[in-house]
Amino acid sequence: MHIKVVDSVQIIKGKDRPQTAEEAKKPSGQVLRIDSRKRRVIIQGKNMVWKHLRKTEQNQQGGRVQREAFVPVENVMLFNEKSGKPERPHFKRIDGKSVRYFKSTNTTIDA
Repeated sequence: MHIKVVDSVQIIKGKDRPQTAEEAKKPSGQVLRIDSRKRRVIIQGKNMVWKHLRKTEQNQQGGRVQREAFVPVENVMLFNEKSGKPERPHFKRIDGKSVRYFKSTNTTIDA
């Protein structure tokens, strides 16, 4: 998968995509979790849903909690800080290891 945990990404499709030009120049958030089998990611503070909690001994009152939900990885693109826009990562081999990098700025993502 082209995205890893703690990557800065931008949502390119869906309700949480940037609506203005100023929002498009900033990343949407960081990746918190990845489900590689279902090809989905959780992005910090995006795609918020309400989780209804049942009354239990630990949670006497029950209630509703807002939390992040999964987003398909196809709707997310890696954000290049130098160019200020989302870009597709490319791969090359350095010292026998596969390293992700951006072609436009020729900067590596994985150090």
